[in-house]
This record gives sequence, structure tokens and C-alpha cells, in this order.
Amino acid sequence: MLRFAQLHLSSADDAEDAVQETFAALVTFTGNKKPDDIRAYLFGILRNKVKDRLRQRYRQPLADEISSDEFDELLFDRKGHWHSGVAPARWSAPDEDTESSQFFKVLDICVNKLPEKPARVFTMKEFMECDAEEICTIINISKSDYWQSMSRARKQIHICLNQSWFDGETLS
Repeated sequence: MLRFAQLHLSSADDAEDAVQETFAALVTFTGNKKPDDIRAYLFGILRNKVKDRLRQRYRQPLADEISSDEFDELLFDRKGHWHSGVAPARWSAPDEDTESSQFFKVLDICVNKLPEKPARVFTMKEFMECDAEEICTIINISKSDYWQSMSRARKQIHICLNQSWFDGETLS
């Protein structure tokens, strides 16, 4: 939970505070019945805490770590073909693999390997369930920058999962 908060919040103190507030919310829970899945409940609270802090404090644009042209050069040769080792692999039955908690650990590692900006955009969209407009407003980016960041994140996660989790022949 702390890694997730640190990814989105600029200061380690803010991240630690958000996690502490999350646990405090569980301790002060006044409902008649405790949530069935405590982990999901806590993560939901943390997402809202992070969102609130982002809305209040995070308004500065992020610098790109790598340009679009440089990113494409990492994936493709001059003829537009995949470089060896980065081509997407054929996934035999990804639905079965996603059931495994180990898969989510590998996915977490892959997300943490992303550059800061694509990681923030991707996790806000996929984990915190923010829509594109909200993400653009919160982190002060354009729509095209949002789509570029999402595309980069998905490509890099795909490559990471192929290398770290899925086996199989690569697509050409």
C-alpha cells in the first residue's frame, strides 16, 4: 500500500500519512458488519485518500523521461519490425493466469518499473478508476499526453509481463 501511495504522492510523508489514515479508517469503522475482504476495503480507502491529496496538492506537469521517437526506437528497428526480445508473445490462456495472486505480484513489479508519468496515469486509470478528464485535470496534462502515457504504459507492461510471466512464442 505504501508503494502505491508513494508512486502518486510527491512526498514520502504524504504517502505514509495516507496509509496511516487508511488504517485509522479501519480502526474507526462503525458499521455493524466488518468488510468481507479487508484488503480490498483498505485499498479502496487508500485510493480515495490518494485521489483527495492529488486533487488538493498535485497540479504541476511532469517532465517526460523519454521522447516518443526514442521510445519507438527502443521497440522497433528502422523498417518498423520489433527488436528481438520485445515483440509481444502469444498468450495461451491469460484468464487462467490472472486468477493467480503471483500474477498480480508480477504486474505490480511491472507497473513499478514504469517511468513516473506513465505509471501515474496508468494506475490512476486502472487502479483508482479515474476517467481521462479527471486524470488530465489532476496532473495537468493534455488529452494527447494522457493517451500517449497510457499507450506507453500498456506497451511496457505488456513487454514486462511477456518477459517475466507469460511463456510462448513471440508474434512477428
